[in-house]
Amino acid sequence: TLTSPKGSRAPSGRFRGGDILRVPDAYIPEAGARVMSLTDGSAKMSKSNPAEGSRINVLDTPDEIAKKIKRCKTDAVEGLEFGNPERPEATNLLTIYQLCTGMTKEEVLRECGAMRWGDFKPALTDAVVEHLSPIQARYAEIIEEEGYLDGVLKRGADAANEVAEKTVADVRDAMGFMERIR
Repeated sequence: TLTSPKGSRAPSGRFRGGDILRVPDAYIPEAGARVMSLTDGSAKMSKSNPAEGSRINVLDTPDEIAKKIKRCKTDAVEGLEFGNPERPEATNLLTIYQLCTGMTKEEVLRECGAMRWGDFKPALTDAVVEHLSPIQARYAEIIEEEGYLDGVLKRGADAANEVAEKTVADVRDAMGFMERIR
């Protein structure tokens, strides 16, 4: 059998379809697989949340980012720490800082662990603004260049169609169907 109707896995855990239809390996980063809300450190950050202050959008201005981070939920506990289930906001904000700076958890704790929220939030704001700045600049360049995005989409569609046609031909061959007449 090439696949079941839903492309399920065989009892061995291997995807039915052999070498033709492969299940991709998941990439789940150690830090930041789920970035949590700025207003609730136990809920996922989401565009669909009606509260604008719950998330940082890629195109937010530095002032908007500063305002959201300044207002984000924190606690009254001294010092900052990762992994305390009673302090999800601390873990969340430290993780955002870690992702934006490229530091390890240990480096973040060395730099920020003894800080108070009033000292940490401006540092977090600076890190987020600096991290998003080149992305925002590239976005502005792309939007300014007439037809660039359409060209990228066309090249991507052409490449995807080429791969898809080969896969469909391989599936037909494996199932014993004749080649499609055009």
